[in-house]
Amino acid sequence: MKHKIKKTIALGLSASLLFGVTAFGAHPTGYWSYLSAFNEAKNAGNQEQMLTTGNALLQFYQNAPLDADVASIRYNVNYANYPIYEAKGNYYAAKQALSEVAKYGQYLGFTDAVIMANARQKKIEPGTNVYALVNNATAPYYGAKNEPKSGTWYGRTYNEQNAASVANESIVSFYVELGQETAADYAYLIDPVDNGSRAIHIALNFPNEAGTVASVNSGSLDTQIQQTLSYLATLKGPVLLRIGGEMNVWQNATTPADFKAAYTRIANMARQTAPNVALVFSTNYTSSWGGNMEEYFPGSEVVDWIGTSLYMNKYQFAYDPKTGADTNEMYFGIGEYADPVKNMAETAALAQKYQKPLIVTEGGSGHNVSGAGDLSSFASQRLSEMYNTLNMVYPQVKAIIYFDNNLGGYDYHLANSTTMQNAYNSALRSNPTLISTVGATAPTFVPLTSATGQSGVLTLRAYCDVIGQNVTATYSVDDQWVATQAAMPYRCQLDTSGLSVGAHTLKVVFSAPNGFYQTKTYQLNKAADGTVSFAAI
Repeated sequence: MKHKIKKTIALGLSASLLFGVTAFGAHPTGYWSYLSAFNEAKNAGNQEQMLTTGNALLQFYQNAPLDADVASIRYNVNYANYPIYEAKGNYYAAKQALSEVAKYGQYLGFTDAVIMANARQKKIEPGTNVYALVNNATAPYYGAKNEPKSGTWYGRTYNEQNAASVANESIVSFYVELGQETAADYAYLIDPVDNGSRAIHIALNFPNEAGTVASVNSGSLDTQIQQTLSYLATLKGPVLLRIGGEMNVWQNATTPADFKAAYTRIANMARQTAPNVALVFSTNYTSSWGGNMEEYFPGSEVVDWIGTSLYMNKYQFAYDPKTGADTNEMYFGIGEYADPVKNMAETAALAQKYQKPLIVTEGGSGHNVSGAGDLSSFASQRLSEMYNTLNMVYPQVKAIIYFDNNLGGYDYHLANSTTMQNAYNSALRSNPTLISTVGATAPTFVPLTSATGQSGVLTLRAYCDVIGQNVTATYSVDDQWVATQAAMPYRCQLDTSGLSVGAHTLKVVFSAPNGFYQTKTYQLNKAADGTVSFAAI
């Protein structure tokens, strides 16, 4: 795992509003009363008046020809007011304001503000949806090498302390430092767990980052690469090879062109020497500030799976465990923003674009760090959400590997925390889509409107993430209470056997203390044969 370093943000607030004065050239006649009213509300910290006067000011400028002064007005009002909408739980209005910040920030050349506004729109979106567990659903399947047709493999990075636990899981991960060792050096550890019923994940790290890229491209590491591949070709179980992971946050950065050349060189060797090996292109879940992970993508022909390192930590830096700037924590998915589904979003979009299965090549939430004490309450909640929501929202997630190590800094090792160990075991038991053996199949969570032909008791779950808030979800049928849940994945066992044939109304109400309120309403239709279907209302 790498630390993400944010560049200094210069959000470019206009002096015209900060100081209550403005240039005269482009402003419509009569503008001053609107502008001064907004500035007075802003200076007084009167948030309700900021919204009222800000909207009046924007309305006044609605038809004004666009120039720097007009763009500055629109930018500053929206930049000042989007946090107010967020605090009130009105994320629709907050996103509208942020889209205006991005639009006019782009016009004014405020690059960092544009990056912030575009990222924040995604992070504050609750993403509310309801899902049903379906046995006869067709799970996303791309026919990739070593891809399970349904369900999600689970496992962890291997260490001597967890060898007994690994025996009960469907994938195990080993790290190989390219240029320093080969996979064959770990045969004494890999061979005992390679029984054909377990997938083997090899993280082929580039320890010198750009330096290793240069060595690969020069051909000087070909012999070592061939030794690793020749060994992997002998393994019984499915093999996944991560080539140079987390390249989008390397401190010794390489160029996309050089990385793609190095990845492709290794991939082509693997196709020849170890055709049993699935090739994994795996990023860090978010790039350095303003970065784009797709720049490093080497092409579909040399990528079988797309992966990510997925972390959800309380603090960004283990060596400085304290709450950081809100913009930084939002962008990098830290603290209150540490939601696994949202942190996975960019990688999931990339995988969807190229029609590849997804793998979490390593991930977790640190439960302890020097100077911050026990973080297990925070970390266990994130771990539970990762295993209970990730492949519900993204059913193309076909493998999740937990980073079961303590290498200094954050401690992720499950054996060092009873709370974390219990959360991990509970999450595995509670998600029926996780499979413990290669070749096994599993049911799939689908959006409720896609659930057809079901009968009896339905397993329903939901996703809704409201930043910094404890959301409550309440299920009802025909206004009769069914269940209330206060933690994701908002479970409900809906017994449809007692419902009469015909149409019924299912409501799921999501609410949070900050005023957020959203209702998902469905028409539940029960057929004469007892099966049910759902349509959004």
